[in-house]
Amino acid sequence: MKILIDAMAAEFGGIRTLIDAVLAQWLDVFPDDELHVAVPATSTIGEGTPHRLHRLPVAKPYVVGRPWAQTTRMRSLSKRLRPDAVLATAPTTSVLPFGDARVATIILDLRHELRPEQFSRGRRFIRDISYGRTYQLADAFIAISQRSLDDLHELHPRTRSKDSVVAHLGADHVHDWPAPDRTGPAISFAHHTNKNPDLLLDAWADLAARGGTVPELLVLGVGGARRPALQEAIDARGIGDRVRLAPFLPDAEFQQVLASADMVVFPTDFEGFGLPTVEGMVLGKPVVIGPEKACLEVAGGHAVVMDGWTPQALADAVLRATEVDDAALDAARQWADTFTWERTIRRIRSVLAP
Repeated sequence: MKILIDAMAAEFGGIRTLIDAVLAQWLDVFPDDELHVAVPATSTIGEGTPHRLHRLPVAKPYVVGRPWAQTTRMRSLSKRLRPDAVLATAPTTSVLPFGDARVATIILDLRHELRPEQFSRGRRFIRDISYGRTYQLADAFIAISQRSLDDLHELHPRTRSKDSVVAHLGADHVHDWPAPDRTGPAISFAHHTNKNPDLLLDAWADLAARGGTVPELLVLGVGGARRPALQEAIDARGIGDRVRLAPFLPDAEFQQVLASADMVVFPTDFEGFGLPTVEGMVLGKPVVIGPEKACLEVAGGHAVVMDGWTPQALADAVLRATEVDDAALDAARQWADTFTWERTIRRIRSVLAP
């Protein structure tokens, strides 16, 4: 099968992890397929893989230039290649049809509709337009969780009549990371508001107020203009001796930090999948999550779950996580080891052919 992959919107985050893993392993699973990958001209996506990369110029401003490039340059590429299927790595691709090619799109989440306050008005508008058009044009949907597929069908009922599949993300990439131990601090994230950094800091202040040992915490993804405000919030709570901030880390450094983490604290209030949940389990870490649909789905009963969305509930969960025994960690690891990129690829491929 000849497949054209639209990776024009796959530069960052979970979708970048997905596209990197899929491109690295696709031919191991389907060696007879021919993959063509459309990427922005300056992107590093697909470098080092055997697939044909098509670098498409994107005019500024990027938020307008990328959709224009997808609609013009990528459609021209499709006309020339005549692929059997087009795989959009996000529900934002050409606003015009791709001819006879079957179009499938990956659905990460619908957070911009269900948590609109976490997005600017401009970003919501652009997503509403581009996503809505892709929902109309797509022949099939590939959701990274049952939660995301359920949200899609509920918010956009017309999509129910089209083929769909749940393709959970893989986590076996962490086997190539440094050997895990638990010599480092607990780690959490604060690169988006859904990660609940204020709740996290309030929980650590609650732990400090209770007395006893307060776990050291490293909060990742904090840079730019947000860092001073978060550091001020840490200082105001009097927890500066136990909580440190780190910016976005280079891949090798991030992998080392997660591999040595004592536990993963992930009190996010909205996820399409929640990759740190299964990454932490594969690495043998206790994982703390909130009662959030996608994280509960992928954790499979093997995470420590907050009893509610309060600092006290998170603090209690962190203390319970310090008591997780080796048998529970091994059971969690066995569960998380079922999340492989081979399975992801097979699920994606299953809807690319009619």
